Amino acid sequence: MSLHDTCVHCKLPIPPADLVIDEIDGKELHFCCRGCQGVYRIITGAGLGNFYKRRDWTEQGMPAGVFEAEFDDKVLASHVTTHNETTSEISLVVEGIRCASCIWLLEKLLSKEPGVEAMQVNYATHRAQVRFNPQETSPAQIFAAISRLGYQPHPFTAGAAQQAAAREQRSLLIRFGTAAFLSLQLMGFSFALYGGYFHGIDPTVRQMIQYFAAAVTTPVIFYSGWPFLRGAWRSLKNRAPSMDLLIAMGVLTAYSYSLYALITGGEVYFDTAAMIITLILLGRLFEGSARHRSISGIDKLLQLAPDTANLIIAEEVRTITSASLTPGDLILVRPGERIPVDCQIRDGLAELDESTITGEPLPVLRIQGESVSAGTLNLSASIRLIVERVATESFIARMAQLVEDAQNRKAPIQSLADRIASIFVPLVTLIALGTWVFWFFNNASSAEALLNAVSVLIVACPCALGLATPTAVLVASGNASTRGILFRGGDILEMAGRVDLVAFDKTGTLTLGKPTVEQIIPAPGLSEDEILRLASRVESGSSHPIARSIRARANLAGIHTGVDESVETVPGCGLRMFDSKGEVLVGSRNFLSENGVVVPPVSAGALTEVYVSLNGVWQGVFLIHDPLRDEANQAVTRLQHAGLQTVLLTGDRPEVAKQVSTVLAITNYHASLSPADKAAWIVARQQSGQKVMMVGDGINDAPALSSADVGCAMAGGTDIALETSDLVLTKPNLDRLCEAIFIARKTLQVVKQNLFWAFAYNFVTIPLAASGKLAPVWAAVAMASSSILVVSNSLRLGRLIRRSFPVAKRPTNN
Repeated sequence: MSLHDTCVHCKLPIPPADLVIDEIDGKELHFCCRGCQGVYRIITGAGLGNFYKRRDWTEQGMPAGVFEAEFDDKVLASHVTTHNETTSEISLVVEGIRCASCIWLLEKLLSKEPGVEAMQVNYATHRAQVRFNPQETSPAQIFAAISRLGYQPHPFTAGAAQQAAAREQRSLLIRFGTAAFLSLQLMGFSFALYGGYFHGIDPTVRQMIQYFAAAVTTPVIFYSGWPFLRGAWRSLKNRAPSMDLLIAMGVLTAYSYSLYALITGGEVYFDTAAMIITLILLGRLFEGSARHRSISGIDKLLQLAPDTANLIIAEEVRTITSASLTPGDLILVRPGERIPVDCQIRDGLAELDESTITGEPLPVLRIQGESVSAGTLNLSASIRLIVERVATESFIARMAQLVEDAQNRKAPIQSLADRIASIFVPLVTLIALGTWVFWFFNNASSAEALLNAVSVLIVACPCALGLATPTAVLVASGNASTRGILFRGGDILEMAGRVDLVAFDKTGTLTLGKPTVEQIIPAPGLSEDEILRLASRVESGSSHPIARSIRARANLAGIHTGVDESVETVPGCGLRMFDSKGEVLVGSRNFLSENGVVVPPVSAGALTEVYVSLNGVWQGVFLIHDPLRDEANQAVTRLQHAGLQTVLLTGDRPEVAKQVSTVLAITNYHASLSPADKAAWIVARQQSGQKVMMVGDGINDAPALSSADVGCAMAGGTDIALETSDLVLTKPNLDRLCEAIFIARKTLQVVKQNLFWAFAYNFVTIPLAASGKLAPVWAAVAMASSSILVVSNSLRLGRLIRRSFPVAKRPTNN
């Protein structure tokens, strides 16, 4: 064995005492330890030996302690998001990723692990999202599988992500600072050479200055410009030409030619190569800063929840991490503290500042039995709370995830830019080559022909195309989130901007969702208390606003019933329950009639009717009033002034639908609709060419929400409505809907402006560069300016949103 023998897997030198020799496929292979030997066998045994040919490792070795790491499911449980019995997700940060091939290896091998359904790894952040079946595998097993491959997994936290982003920005800043400082020195040398060119200079002095210029330029190219060179090499290996390849080709061409001219006594262009790197780094630094500003809304959301909580055990208060809390734990929140997770108040009452969640600036009084969200601030008195959800499933965590998902999902309009960008680099390379050939064979000097080709390579900018849509989506979704408006993706933003018809549900959407029982009409021989007792038992199994109103009326009458788990919800119709007395139905007239109940005529006017039957016999009816939202009229008017049609889709009676439509001046209404009828009506509108948004908040709205081009749900409704919606309003206020559509339309407008600029820029500047009208340095300025202009236009969108809809601040007490 040679003194310089290295490990086949990790590339580290092998001390003679640690040598592990193995024969695999007839070849003798050397490893530095049994861990690397095991990883090599796992990778090649899975048929992924091509990894060793594809990888591009600039560093050797493995993360410290990778093979000795042990993982505990109890510790990892707080980082798991459970969707249902067979699907869970966990986010993690993977240490030791060095190139795109590492991503390929991890995703390929982990997808073969039993119980792992999918794994996605973000190369820029090294963050992985793993979806798995908890009945077949566990987080500890997944982490162990990653560790066996030589990578070190850690549970993802917002702090870890922020640190990674800060390190990346700091590295970029150092590289730019180095390039800027050395380029300034280089400019001094260049001025001396230019002056000597016009006024004469001693050849020895001239050559000495050129050598100094070469010495100053070299670290700019190979240190400050290393990310571009590395990206170019990776793009070549993966056969996916990128913007980095164009930059690297242009810079290395100018640098190599200058070295050649230095030796042969010609003119050097080191300043061109160095300034290209410096200016492009400046553009990247600006883009990174803008992106950080646009996504800071996510960090602010996550930072609302404190890292620690006051856990009460046997009347003793202990401080623990919020991530350790589990449903059922009892915690204490003092005045001035924020609530760590979603809870229910068990003892006490307090005024809470919920402005960060709902946008409502005034404090809200919350009493015993009410649910409160993580991140809200306790203003008045100490309260004891029962934990309802773990930290990763809290309201703000789910909303932050929605915003992050929105920023990762592409808008359809971006697909055009992606298709063009994929052929852009090869096309520009051919144009640059053609430029050199044209000038070289048309009596231009070799230097002039080369510089014109370099100008083409540098000025061409697919970056502006690539940034046109994502930056606008980042800015729009980040600003919208601060107003309690959460789009699920760039595709939803784009579609919301194209909507021309808005369909509303009634209860809880146009109305407050706080109905009251105006009158009880019992069947002959029955009392109001008897029908209340019967109906409240059934309604105990529902979270519908009407169910809450009947339970509230029963409580006022001194009738208290427990929760009956045998209640069945029939969406859009009512509730069914079986008990010792028989079958009880509570719901609409049609629901009871379809089940064979004879319902007598009732004069209800515009009130909502809720009928009750027992064993097929009508027992009585509740007449319920649900007042309209204060802002409903203004919101509908604003939508219509924006050119949108409005329609009411409700399961309520025609008389009620007509009255609501008349009061709000809604264009059209359709009553007595089942959930399937609502969805079918929306599909029919879509087939006629309209883009439909459905706004609802209940279980019976779920089919319509999922059928619409954009489904919009307001927080405070049911979980299933939130899950099936594309747009979530965290404050149940219809003014937010008008803001959402305004933001979507303005975003679409800015994206179109960005794309127009990106296309126009390339159509104008590439011919200028090819014709020799644009020097390489000015090409670099134009290219960096192109990206900066696109990002600046997107940031202008943020200022427009903030100016149009200023966020109200909570008044302070003097």
